[in-house]
Amino acid sequence: MNCCKLIISFLLFLTLPVLAIAGQYKVIRIVDGDTIVINCNGEYEKVRLLCVNTPESVHPDKKQNIPMGKVASKYTQKKLTGKDVNLEFEIDKLRGNYGRLLAYVFVDGQNLNLDLVRQGLSPYYTKYGKSEKYDSEFRAAEKQARKEELNIWGDPELTKKYLRLKSKWGQHGK
Repeated sequence: MNCCKLIISFLLFLTLPVLAIAGQYKVIRIVDGDTIVINCNGEYEKVRLLCVNTPESVHPDKKQNIPMGKVASKYTQKKLTGKDVNLEFEIDKLRGNYGRLLAYVFVDGQNLNLDLVRQGLSPYYTKYGKSEKYDSEFRAAEKQARKEELNIWGDPELTKKYLRLKSKWGQHGK
């Protein structure tokens, strides 16, 4: 059984609805702004960052890829290339629809997921639910990024798109 399967089995064993720190892993590759590949005891695992959804940069439908997606990807590359990261999971969300691990990624003690929202490179993504532990931090980070019109919030078309999506997620532009 590989390292990540052991961690997931252990986390499933836990019954408390709290977050668990899973350990430190070498970043192998940055797929895009919100997806990375890590080395988990010799096996590669894709990790999708929880509560963020950066614009597309490597979507198979090339029309989906936009310049701001490249900005988000480059930001994540700058933060994670050559680094070891800690992963933190929410118990009820260990893997997503595509089999990727769903996690908060910490680098140099900082929550990269929150940082992407702080930088205006992602809205606080709640389509699949709010953060159990960091909800207030995500809300504050997005509010500040919107106020400062950073990145996606500085582009009127992207702002309109994300506010429309946030309404669908039940946030009504909050």
